[in-house]
Amino acid sequence: MSDWKGLIYNIAFFLNGLLVFLLLFENRFAVPQWMQAIGRMHPLVLHFPLVVLILYSLWVIIERKPESHTWNEGLADSLLVIGTVTAAVAAFSGFVLSHEEGYESDTLLWHKWLGIAISIAAVAWYGVRKSLSPWKLPAKLVAGAFLVLLFVGGHLGGNLTHGEDFLISPLGPSAEPAEQVAFEEAKVYEHLVKPVLEQKCLSCHNEEKSKGGLQMQTQALLVKGGKGGVLWDTTKADLGLLISRLHLPLEDKKHMPPRGKVQLTEEEVVLLAAWVKGGSRFDQLVSSLPPQNPVYAYAQNVLGGDRTEEQYTFSAASADEVQKLNTNYRLIKPLSAGSPALFVNFYNRANFKSQDIEGLIPLKDQIVSMDLSKMPVKDEDIKALAKFPELRRLILNFTDITGNNLAELKKLPNLRELSLSGTAITMAQVKSLDGFPALKRVYLWSTGIAPKDLENLKKGQKIAFETGFRSDTLVMALNPPVILNEKQLIGKGESVTMKHQIAGTVIRYTLDGTEPDSTQSPIYDKPIPITANINLKAKAFRNGWYGSPMVSKLFFKEGFHVDSAQLITPVDQRYHAKGASSISDGKVGDTERVSGTWLGYVENDFQSYLFFKNPVRASNVTLSTLRSFGSFIFEPTRIEVWGGADPKTLKLLKVITPGVPAKDIPGAENVVYEAGFEPQQLSCIKLVAKPLAKIPAWHSGKGNKGWLFVDEVIVN
Repeated sequence: MSDWKGLIYNIAFFLNGLLVFLLLFENRFAVPQWMQAIGRMHPLVLHFPLVVLILYSLWVIIERKPESHTWNEGLADSLLVIGTVTAAVAAFSGFVLSHEEGYESDTLLWHKWLGIAISIAAVAWYGVRKSLSPWKLPAKLVAGAFLVLLFVGGHLGGNLTHGEDFLISPLGPSAEPAEQVAFEEAKVYEHLVKPVLEQKCLSCHNEEKSKGGLQMQTQALLVKGGKGGVLWDTTKADLGLLISRLHLPLEDKKHMPPRGKVQLTEEEVVLLAAWVKGGSRFDQLVSSLPPQNPVYAYAQNVLGGDRTEEQYTFSAASADEVQKLNTNYRLIKPLSAGSPALFVNFYNRANFKSQDIEGLIPLKDQIVSMDLSKMPVKDEDIKALAKFPELRRLILNFTDITGNNLAELKKLPNLRELSLSGTAITMAQVKSLDGFPALKRVYLWSTGIAPKDLENLKKGQKIAFETGFRSDTLVMALNPPVILNEKQLIGKGESVTMKHQIAGTVIRYTLDGTEPDSTQSPIYDKPIPITANINLKAKAFRNGWYGSPMVSKLFFKEGFHVDSAQLITPVDQRYHAKGASSISDGKVGDTERVSGTWLGYVENDFQSYLFFKNPVRASNVTLSTLRSFGSFIFEPTRIEVWGGADPKTLKLLKVITPGVPAKDIPGAENVVYEAGFEPQQLSCIKLVAKPLAKIPAWHSGKGNKGWLFVDEVIVN
């Protein structure tokens, strides 16, 4: 054995010994942050040893004679020793990668053990290679067994990253061609949405690899969501996690699919957003949608269809102009491939301004459909909408209009479909629609108009009024109220406001964290002033309906301005947020541990200083923490508040001891602690919070240290 081969072999031997040791004590192994990069090199390094070891194995299998000129012992030894050390490197990096979240299946277990088995077998093979002449049967049996190990290990690795049977699927019978479904029978989810999710999302969210605790193989799993919560929520301005993650910049760590994966096309993003906005129904037929609906247009491109699109006489807009007016929250697309007609979808309520409608005027002769659902559109915005002469379809569902300027839309000579569901429109204003020149269909679901009046609308009218399904025996549940405040820190003189899309609905609320009821809880009739930290919970009630699900949000009274903050103990580098500034930046963390807003502690206590240039008369310190038992994140076991003129003259002001949890609490929740003390002048505050030293026996991580996640500190 030459010197360099001996050195490489010893390195491989050492790595395999280390792997065996780590396997024996795996339950105590925690991957340090600096080592995570080694784990993520696994996909990069694993292919080299696979190729080298396959070449060597095949060489041994085909070699037949001792005197054969095709056998080069020196080259063969070099191949095997290189394959041995690179297999050890690949196995070690794979072991490290397996400790990242999202790999939780039996497939991972088998892939990990087979990878380590291949590495150990390669070391052993190299050690006894002199005793296994390649032209003899024992060597050929070893080579054949090695190829089987490589094939099965590669197959399981392919399953983890690309889905089940990725490696062997080309060897089996040809896949059945995609189901050909008649356009009239096609379902929105089954034939449009599901294929997009399978192609672009399922590789990271399946039974074998469930990043973020999310699996997407079935409808039930989609509805369940992941550790970050449910995937969609039409009460939110951004429609929830699924759609908001698609619209994040590609560089953002939360963007989905991750950078490097095949991204969704703009048409697919529009499809998913329109499906969620339409109620995320799993049984809806494409044929039940109007032709102007973006889902219908997408289906025509994907499925075909025998319906003839309207022929438009106007010319197409400039592609540069369309591109210029597209934003992250206002999407403009052709109605179908090659069509000059455009449709517009608005997405983010918080970013919407009336000028966003006026800004589309350069395309007024091409826009035929506009969807403003859940946008804060006011009656005065109707005048701007009346400037789009080619508009055929206008959706104003759950907007803020009352109908006062609805007559302005009479100026639209081509308007055929108008959707006013969930608005405060009255019967008198609906009757005025009869004079619209081209109007054929109006949607009036979930309005405050009496059922009897709605029934009368359907009699003898040239307009088809769609009022939704009603039954004397069926009671439906209301949607939850909408809390309009985006920020959670409320300044002096500011208030919290709520609304509900259905007129005549009563919103009842509580501020102490208890669940509101339909009789005793206060009725919301004006904005709620914030004079202290509150846990707002609200439900909607209306005669003839079931009460809505509860909506809740924490709000904090904005405190004194902190001039500077300092972390005394080091934060774990995996969860370092923005360092010391994270505890006084005015932003309260959400319930996602990987959101980049949390400071994580497991080895050290959380200790920090807050400094004020001018002394403040303080009497309360609020600490925002995260509880997520499934992610090993627990409440602190002890909180100390110290105060004084400077770090050397501090005295203990308050101690809180939350204690150790006695049972599991599912999900993630923002847990807030308030430490009150006698009012006094302070220039420096020291805050200490201790993480759980030993996870209790009822938890799967019993005996380990618990994580402590800290975010905002507010001084009042």
